[in-house]
Amino acid sequence: MYPVCMGVFDSETNENWIWFMQLVRQAIGSPRGLTICTDAGQPVMIGVKEVFPEAEHRECMFHLVSNFNKKFHGKVFDDHLWAAAYSWNPYLFEQNWVAMDIAKPAAAALRKWHTRLWSRCQFSTISKVDYVTNNLAECFNNWIKHHKSLNLDDFFDKLRQLIMIMWNRRRKVARKLVGLILPHIIKKLNAKTRELNLEVVESSEEVAEVTALGGSGFRFVVNLLDRTCSCRQWEVSGLPCKHGLAFITSLTNARIENYVDSCYSIHKFRAAYDQLIPAMVDKNQWPKSDHGFFMFPPLLKATAGRPKTERYKGCSEKKRKSCQHLCPICKDYGHHWHKRKKGNPDDIAAILAVRGPPKKRTKTTKSAQSSIVPCEDDSPSAMRFPPSQILEKTTKQKGKGGKSGSGGAKRSRTQPICGEHDVAKKKTHVAVKVHAKR
Repeated sequence: MYPVCMGVFDSETNENWIWFMQLVRQAIGSPRGLTICTDAGQPVMIGVKEVFPEAEHRECMFHLVSNFNKKFHGKVFDDHLWAAAYSWNPYLFEQNWVAMDIAKPAAAALRKWHTRLWSRCQFSTISKVDYVTNNLAECFNNWIKHHKSLNLDDFFDKLRQLIMIMWNRRRKVARKLVGLILPHIIKKLNAKTRELNLEVVESSEEVAEVTALGGSGFRFVVNLLDRTCSCRQWEVSGLPCKHGLAFITSLTNARIENYVDSCYSIHKFRAAYDQLIPAMVDKNQWPKSDHGFFMFPPLLKATAGRPKTERYKGCSEKKRKSCQHLCPICKDYGHHWHKRKKGNPDDIAAILAVRGPPKKRTKTTKSAQSSIVPCEDDSPSAMRFPPSQILEKTTKQKGKGGKSGSGGAKRSRTQPICGEHDVAKKKTHVAVKVHAKR
């Protein structure tokens, strides 16, 4: 992950994304082989199309599959859709596509609504990036998720510190590296050279035919001089494929690092982190500026509920499993130790002596208490308001037979609590029933 630029806007609209992409173009320009991978959002796609029409526009395969599964389901798509995305060769891509198209002709809508590049066989050979998803962006979101609740200025300052720490750490690593290619790339290629079940038939010192002895049995042509293979993996990724590795390892005194693209070199890695990110003082020491006006913060669109820190997972993703209780006696899940029917009674007695008997949950009950609320004002107008349901219930006095007391007349809601006959009294008491929760 290599952060290039960052910006903030209130909502993801077409205008905001076009504005952000224009700033990105001012910062990095439009270099040859520029590749932009976006999700399924229409505003960001429109922003890339308007500002970077010459760039290679890819669509994240993860978001594509999530939208595709809303209309089309079945085992044939589970087996061939991702396989089509990972196909380096157009012939292999067509094989997976025909299998899906025969099973469900309606899958042709994929060609109509998803016109961006999403398969490796469609990628250009300039950028040397073979990612079919934008997991790097999700990695960045996970990197900053604990700081999203900060104020905007504090958030940007914290993000600057995180980038500064990462650059300084990688700069120190780059100084210690020796050789031509990054060590983890060489380690990855050396691991691929083990157990290669391939047959190499040389046409010359630079060209050979490589055939798979088992499985598919496909035959590909490898050219070491041009660093190409008919499977297209070498050209797209910049790393030798297994067919190229089989040809390279069959030669005498051939070094794998001589056939790796320069974008994986230690020199490029050092140049990427050579510049320093300047240190800054805290915002209290920043210079005060007077522009002749005061800018208020933007109005926030408050949403219901607690702010989310985790991203929303799709319907096809696996949910996080809840933790299960582990029994300390049998080391099994699904029950507590005091509910275990089988087992050594001595073990149960030992845990009972240490932890004590299990606590039983007590239900919370409501109790009623009566309190006296005095009416300090003798004026009848002071208490002229519709009584609540609680006051109305407390004014009922049950007599014999469960009926209402003396007369059984029920006071209406418009009748005042303190009438004219109470004016002569110095103080009137109203019984109010208060519910208290233990």
